[in-house]
Amino acid sequence: MEDQLRTEQAILKNKVKINWLDLLKVIAVFMVIVAHANDCIILNQDGNFNFEWGTYIGSLYRFSVPLFVLISGVLLLPTKLNTLEFYKKRLWRILPPLLFWGVAYVLFDGLVLNAKSSSKMWFDVLRLPLSFGDASPHLWYLYMLVGLYLIIPILSPWVAKATKRELELVLAIFIFSTFIPYLKFLTGLAFGVCDWNEFHSFYYLSGFIGYLLLGYYLYTYLPGWSTLTKRCLGAVLFLSGYGITYYLTVSVPFSIPNIEMVWYYCSPNVLLEAVGVFLMVEGLTLKPGLFTQLIQAIAKYSFGIFLIHYFFIGVIFRYFAAQFDLHPGLNVMLSSLITLFVAFTTVWLLSRISMMKKLLM
Repeated sequence: MEDQLRTEQAILKNKVKINWLDLLKVIAVFMVIVAHANDCIILNQDGNFNFEWGTYIGSLYRFSVPLFVLISGVLLLPTKLNTLEFYKKRLWRILPPLLFWGVAYVLFDGLVLNAKSSSKMWFDVLRLPLSFGDASPHLWYLYMLVGLYLIIPILSPWVAKATKRELELVLAIFIFSTFIPYLKFLTGLAFGVCDWNEFHSFYYLSGFIGYLLLGYYLYTYLPGWSTLTKRCLGAVLFLSGYGITYYLTVSVPFSIPNIEMVWYYCSPNVLLEAVGVFLMVEGLTLKPGLFTQLIQAIAKYSFGIFLIHYFFIGVIFRYFAAQFDLHPGLNVMLSSLITLFVAFTTVWLLSRISMMKKLLM
């Protein structure tokens, strides 16, 4: 199959022809909500700590953030905007919401949830340009996204000219790099990493930049595959990734660093999950109807839902869903669905205000 150039302008113009991306966005944002509902089990917020079900669910949703980055690779690579234009367009979309909602979460946490002192809240606000706080841990994604946006104009000229084989070579290096945390865990060694150097040999082709390139690659070359091949392979990859993630989670010595290593977004097992979901959905035609309208509506406001859902998830789980004395898995699902509805409704209402719309979409 001949190389195909996918520009940002062409993608946006023909968005209706790739509405399966909307479905991927909805899956990704819902899994983010499930992740934070599951934290309520792991953190014992319903008074019924259940590590087993926390592990079952926790091994399931890890693909959510990588899926967002795969989608960005489809939509943004290669861009034909020059560097300054791209930065102005993309960074301006991220930085104001990051700071605004970061402050909102600090105030919500300090005034409503935990009654913090004004000096502590001021400190949390002042640190926002450098890092997210305890009140809004999900905002780490925006800091990472800023980094991807900074590199996209630099990558784009190479992506536009790269052959399929060249892309595959770089992606092979990325895939290899996902094994390095396990290598370090087993041997204590990692290609030059030491006390004075955290950058291993494959550092510059590792991390989320790999998912960005992989999204472009899959979108460019998957159309040549049969639907049956994509769906079956996707299911196998996802189930394999989920099984490996669960097995490793219950097998490694229990500690937060070990669990985080297994659940690391750029691990080989989570990579399998993310690619599996992508393959199962890529090219799917959504027939006009109520379901498609619902998917498109949630996808339209998915960024805002991601930004504000953390206001609601803990409160809904602890003071509503957990009161029904349901199975922990059902508590997570119920609180996630309610949070999705509440967050969607809130974003829809706030987006009627022009100033708020810029901070949510």
